[in-house]
Amino acid sequence: MENLAPPLILLWDVKRALEKGQSVSTGIKNYLKRPKDDLFNEQIEIWWFSQQNSRIFFDKKQISYHRRYLLEILEQGLKGQGILNSLYLLETEIIISCDSEIHLYVTRLPLISLIPLTFLIFPSMILLLVAPLLKLLQF
Repeated sequence: MENLAPPLILLWDVKRALEKGQSVSTGIKNYLKRPKDDLFNEQIEIWWFSQQNSRIFFDKKQISYHRRYLLEILEQGLKGQGILNSLYLLETEIIISCDSEIHLYVTRLPLISLIPLTFLIFPSMILLLVAPLLKLLQF
């Protein structure tokens, strides 16, 4: 859950760069300076190299819808089009998506917490109840 929305971090870096009057590529470079702790960061690095070098191909079909849409917006920004309003809209969509993902995780959490109860605590309680009965049956 710690890397809930890596595209949101990229979006914020690019948006921050645009609000400061810098270019889209500066925002992407700021994102790439971050520690590479997830798959999305590596995918963005490959995508960035494919933008710089036409011989490298990056298949956007391997990533999710929000991430693909973000990359398409960034490609438009690299071509010189204004993308700040699109980034604002995408930011709200990604935040809503994160909220739904958090809600899904929280609803599954009680079921996940039953796993230790079922496999660790419940057998030990049964053993505590059955052991005295076994001792009585032994004579």
